[in-house]
Amino acid sequence: SSGINAEYGGRSFSKILGKDCGSPPRLNPGLKTASAGSRNKRDDQRPMHQEQQGDRVDNRGPRGRNDRPHGGDRGGRDHGQFVPAVLMVHGLVPAMNPMKLFNLLCMYGDVNKIKFLMTKRGIAMVEMKDGRGADNVLRFLNRAKVLGSALSISPSKHREVVLYGAPGILDDGSEASQVFSNSRFLRYATERKAAKNRLVEPTKILHFFALPLEVDEDFLLKLLEDKGCPTPTSISMHKSEVCSAGLLEFDSTEEAVDTAAIANHLTGSYQGNRYLLKIAFTGKKNMPIDHGSFAEDGKSGKDSGKDKSGDK
Repeated sequence: SSGINAEYGGRSFSKILGKDCGSPPRLNPGLKTASAGSRNKRDDQRPMHQEQQGDRVDNRGPRGRNDRPHGGDRGGRDHGQFVPAVLMVHGLVPAMNPMKLFNLLCMYGDVNKIKFLMTKRGIAMVEMKDGRGADNVLRFLNRAKVLGSALSISPSKHREVVLYGAPGILDDGSEASQVFSNSRFLRYATERKAAKNRLVEPTKILHFFALPLEVDEDFLLKLLEDKGCPTPTSISMHKSEVCSAGLLEFDSTEEAVDTAAIANHLTGSYQGNRYLLKIAFTGKKNMPIDHGSFAEDGKSGKDSGKDKSGDK
């Protein structure tokens, strides 16, 4: 099935990208294809074998010498899987950096590169692995408020984010550019990983997972406090056979978004065990027990001590 065709300013991301880059590969369902008259007749008659793989389509049919998808590297090698798509992100505050932005984007698609512009502060270029991930980001994160500022996200006519020379240094001391194409934090890199994700708009409830069994609620609350995250109104934790997971609820969606940007993918050590905190938005107020069952609200949870009355 075709990917989300997000509208922006009356035009879809896929239409803009298709116009800028010429005729996209025939097997990318999210992009506008060339007209029938502009395609080579031999190409139309070639058998194409498609296999849907989560957020990508694997073309196992033969290609002609001129069938290289746009988005392959300029050296002419054919990666044959994805068509990168570039987004412009405006409204970034000085406290933001590539990692914090990645922590939000990764929930909706795989990110190749992020580049904060040094000459135009508050703006970043983001190269998503494919058009579907870019459409997801446009649909779910455009206008989201992060660290006190609303993001404005739009398609770019650039085909890729080009990195050259030494990266600039941002106000927080981090590098202005970062490559994520081989990151272990990518959530759509394989069909199995992609199947675990649920596209959910930002909510005031976060699902955390992948923590060691030894971790308890007090440790997690202290970790969030030390990193400057908003204090959740409640926390519930479940111990499976292999890890600790649960829910964090906040007074507002904005607080949850800030926490996800800051705390997603935090690593460290607890009682001699390494931990990695993973976060995702969820609309559920009950906690996953197994793959298909949920605990009732309030079971095995605890209040964080924060007054629940009213929004901040």
